[in-house]
Amino acid sequence: MDLEEKYAIALGVLSIILLVGGTVLGLWLRNAPARVVRTVFPVAAVLTLASFAIFVFVARLHVKG
Repeated sequence: MDLEEKYAIALGVLSIILLVGGTVLGLWLRNAPARVVRTVFPVAAVLTLASFAIFVFVARLHVKG
């Protein structure tokens, strides 16, 4: 297994972790006031985007070719 395959597997694991985290966050926000949802949801979206961006940046630095 080469480094590119390892990063692909790690990206899949990251996606599953974010899916589970989003589900838990959704369950927690189910009964929350709208003010809390409007505050937490954009922050969670930015953190999700940032985690994928950092992962891709690190992967591109390490995988040659």
